[in-house]
Amino acid sequence: MAKYIIRYQANPAAWPIDPAAVLALWEGVIEAGTAGIADGTFSEISFTSGISGYAIVEAASKEGAIAATTPFFPLFTQDIEEATPWTEATVAILSGARAAAGQ
Repeated sequence: MAKYIIRYQANPAAWPIDPAAVLALWEGVIEAGTAGIADGTFSEISFTSGISGYAIVEAASKEGAIAATTPFFPLFTQDIEEATPWTEATVAILSGARAAAGQ
């Protein structure tokens, strides 16, 4: 399975202004995220600020990562990138660097 890093950011245009409504949305988002961790949809969800952070999804394809994050749109925008494990990435990096150096 591939590992996908999802960087998310709250989308202010999608959030209400009323503090009680904001609280209700946060409660729902936190409940959904907690459920996603518990059921294995997300292997990790972390905040880097009060409105942004990252999540990790392990899925067979990027479509799986998109499906996992779609319920949070439009409240949060998302950037999804596949992560390449160190051992695989370093082989590819060195191969490309050696080819560029004529080796």
